[in-house]
Amino acid sequence: MNIVEIRKIPLVEFLNQLGYQPTGRDSKGLWFYAPYRSERKPSFHVNPRKNLWFDFGTGAGGDIFSLAGELCNSSDFIRQAEYIAEKMKMPVEKPYKPVPFIEQPTFENVAVSKLDSPALLKYLAERGIPRNIAQRWCVQVNYRLHGKDYYAIGFENSAHGFELRNPFYKGSYPPKHITHIGNGNPRCNVFEGFIDFLSGVRLGINDGFDAVVLNSVSNIGKALTVLPDYSVIACYLDNDEAGRAALARLRREMGDKIMDKSALYPDHKDLNEFLVATQPKITNNSKLKL
Repeated sequence: MNIVEIRKIPLVEFLNQLGYQPTGRDSKGLWFYAPYRSERKPSFHVNPRKNLWFDFGTGAGGDIFSLAGELCNSSDFIRQAEYIAEKMKMPVEKPYKPVPFIEQPTFENVAVSKLDSPALLKYLAERGIPRNIAQRWCVQVNYRLHGKDYYAIGFENSAHGFELRNPFYKGSYPPKHITHIGNGNPRCNVFEGFIDFLSGVRLGINDGFDAVVLNSVSNIGKALTVLPDYSVIACYLDNDEAGRAALARLRREMGDKIMDKSALYPDHKDLNEFLVATQPKITNNSKLKL
C-alpha cells in the first residue's frame, strides 16, 4: 500500500478498525468519541465525503495521517503511515529516499611506472616490506588530484584499478575490486589489504599458494565469485569487528573450507602489525633473512 492509497482509506473504516463506532450523525457527518483522549460527550466529528476529521474539544483536525499522528504521538510522516498500515493490517511501501551523491575524486595525468621513489620504498621498509618484494608486487602511480601532483605506491586489482598508499594518503584509483593471484593451487590465502599480503609474502605464508586480497571488506561479495574453486581458504583478516564480520560471512558461504589464521597474531591488529613487531627492522635495500 502506497501513500496515495493510505490517504484514500475512509476515516470511518479506520476508526472501526480501532474499535470506535459512531455515536450519532448530523447533516455533514458522524460523531465519535475522540480515539486518543477520554471524554464524557462525543466531540470528534468525521466528514465522510471529504474524509476529514475535527475534534471540537481540542481544535485539532485533518486527514488520516494527522489522526494517526495523534494516536501514535508522532509528527513523523513515515511513522504515521506505518501506524495506519499496521492497524489496517496492510503492508506499506517505503517512500523513495535518494542515495546522497558523494563526489568521487577525479584523477588526471595518471602514469604508472616502476616503484623507485626512495620516499615510498622507505615507507614500505618501515612497514617491514623490503625493496625486492615491493617492486615485484607494486608499482609507482603518479597522478594529479584537485589540481595538485602526487605519487603513491600502487597495487593493481583484478579490474585494473589500483590501491594507492603513501605516508599521507590511503585511497584507490577506480575501479575498486579484489586482487586475485591465481597459480592453480587448491589453497587460497585471503588478506584484507595489500600491505597484509606483502607481509604474508615476507613471512613465507604465500609460498606457492594462490591469494585473494580484498582491498576492502566491502569486496567480500566479489571474492565469493572466485573462492568456491578452492578446497582450502586460509583467512588472514584483521582482529577487529570488520575483520570478524568478514570471516563470519565467509564461513556462512563457504563452510568448512574456511580456516581462521588470525591466531598467528592474536595480540596484534593485523598481519602487518605482527610483522613489524616480530621481525628484524629493514632498510629499503634490505633482503629478508629467515
